[in-house]
Parts: sequence; C-alpha cells; structure tokens
Amino acid sequence: MIQRLQTVYLLLAAICGVLTFLFPYAHFLKGDLKVAEYAAFGVFNVQSDISEMASPYAFPAWVFAVLSSLLPLIAIFLFKKRPVQYRITRLAFLTNLVYAVYLFFAAEAAAEALFDGQVTIFYHIGFYLPVAALPLCFLAVRGIKKDEDLVKSLDRIR
Repeated sequence: MIQRLQTVYLLLAAICGVLTFLFPYAHFLKGDLKVAEYAAFGVFNVQSDISEMASPYAFPAWVFAVLSSLLPLIAIFLFKKRPVQYRITRLAFLTNLVYAVYLFFAAEAAAEALFDGQVTIFYHIGFYLPVAALPLCFLAVRGIKKDEDLVKSLDRIR
C-alpha cells in the first residue's frame, strides 16, 4: 500500500535530494568576504560570476543529486514488489552516503585547487541534506523489512 510510513520517509528523502539543487553546498570565505560558492553545478566565483571547477573530484555533483532524488521516488512506486523496493531503498541509502562523502572531499579539493587552501570553507544547508536523507532511507528500509517479515509470517500460517 502506498500509505505506509516508509512512503513518507522515502518522500522526505526524495525532497532532500531535490533541495540539493536549490541550496549551495559550501561557501569559500577569505576573512569575512565570500569568494566563491560550491553548488550542484560547480564552483561559482561570486565576484566575477565565472563558473569554474578544477579538482580531482570534478565529477558533477548534480548526478548524485539526481540519483538521490530519483531512487527514493522509484522505490515509493514499487510498493507491490517489496524485495525490489527494499533493494532500491538500500541503494538510495548507499547513494546518499557516497554523495555526502563526495561533497566533503570535493569541497576540500576545490578549496585547495582553486584557492591554494587559503580560504575557509563554510558548509551550507545543501551539504547537510544528503546527510539528513540517510536516516530517512534507513527508517524506510526498516519499515519495508518489517512489512516483508509480516507477509512471510502470514504465509507460514496458511
């Protein structure tokens, strides 16, 4: 059924993934002056409005944002196939975990490559959204597992 509690968790996780497109991941500060902003589509120089991304972690962050948005949404509509929904939700959990770790290393590498490490990194809300999606995916996995165990126990009774 689509009105299960794990559907709410998956929907909230998908919303977290969508919101990563709207909020920046990090700001690079020199003193009190904001020099650049790291968002889903790269590092933007605030003073000259130039988009630049140079680091070994230049893999586009928006790919992870799309995956962390779509996987929970796909899992919501797989409610009739609980084992598949379980696997997709675990994949969404893993994707959000990799996404959060990627954002940390990409921000550090961008600060080092673009500003020679002479900036302070201030992590913004976009950085914490994949981290917030982790417990939501975990709770959804637990709910799906509980439903599957309930169905299996009812099959044993018959």
